[in-house]
Amino acid sequence: MLLSGRCEVLGLEGKGGLSFVVREIGSGPVYASVVGRPHESAIVGAVARDRERGEVLVVPEDCSHVAAVLRGWSGVNAVLHTLGDAPWLPTVPEGSVRLTSSLGALESGSLPPGLRSELEDAVEISPVAAAFVDGRAVSFCYAGAQTEGLWDVAIDTLEEYRNRGHAGRCVAYMIEHMRRRGKRPVWGAEETNQASLSLASKLGFVPVDELVVFHAPADRP
Repeated sequence: MLLSGRCEVLGLEGKGGLSFVVREIGSGPVYASVVGRPHESAIVGAVARDRERGEVLVVPEDCSHVAAVLRGWSGVNAVLHTLGDAPWLPTVPEGSVRLTSSLGALESGSLPPGLRSELEDAVEISPVAAAFVDGRAVSFCYAGAQTEGLWDVAIDTLEEYRNRGHAGRCVAYMIEHMRRRGKRPVWGAEETNQASLSLASKLGFVPVDELVVFHAPADRP
């Protein structure tokens, strides 16, 4: 968020260790990250835009501080992975996955409204790798966030095309695309998302760290 420039910083404190809340700017759900243990007013201010939808990220050691402020929100552990020394990435047949920065190229009219909205936001920040079946885009992978050397793997597949290997090919294609740009993948998945955790393991990603994701009351998993 800090690198994107599309954010604001609340409650910045330096005494006794750096603490602040960074919140993404936009009209959508709240998306924020708590660093250290900032004053509760900063945390409340970060979610005041819309308490019915959103996520707040925090490292486990500061989880209790945030939980005491965000009463009613539910915290879920998320496992962070990086690609291991022995990855298993599927072969991508030529033409089966294509990269695009245009939603129109993904036949947006055939996409479910929620996924269409997600991809509308995605193409603003990242190219999207899409797997096609009979001319229809059915699976998607893009960089949900980027740092100087890392990118966050974001994937989605139309329900009727799941468990057919399309997501794996999209991820493999995007990994190679980003590798040429000097960036390595990071895979984050909540402990309740067994499908995502299983795919990460299958492709050779290994757990390296954890976060806690707080969901707004209406967003509880």
